[in-house]
Amino acid sequence: MQVQGSYRIPAPPQQVWEAFTDPHFVRQCLPGCQSFAPLGNDTYQATLEVGIASIKGVYTGRVAMEDKRPPFAYRLVVEGRSQLGFVKGIGDLTLQETAEKETEILVHGEVQVGGRIARVGQRILGSAAKMMMDRFFQKAIRLITAS
Repeated sequence: MQVQGSYRIPAPPQQVWEAFTDPHFVRQCLPGCQSFAPLGNDTYQATLEVGIASIKGVYTGRVAMEDKRPPFAYRLVVEGRSQLGFVKGIGDLTLQETAEKETEILVHGEVQVGGRIARVGQRILGSAAKMMMDRFFQKAIRLITAS
């Protein structure tokens, strides 16, 4: 399943880059994040509580920041498992400075799910993935503009 989005953050790309590559910041923005611990080489062990429709579970897995091109792009790789199934995702984030000296973040990615959670249906999963992505960026915008 493909995911994509575009988000504007009222800050320059360098400030946004520093925030989005800071593990403490990312942990605060991840919906349902219970833990986010460094494993080394820009890889983190994460535990998230996620609910889609009536199916809720705690997922444990890894989040890695790869192919970094400061301050304009990186790839986010996510893998998680629970008793309900698995989630794997790859997202490319591109930061672009706007004419207003803000940052537009473009997200293009793909998510795979398996197990009981996959039986929910693609339409619901697509909506849930978009909702989680929107929550992440809404929280990020609030944190960046508050600093």
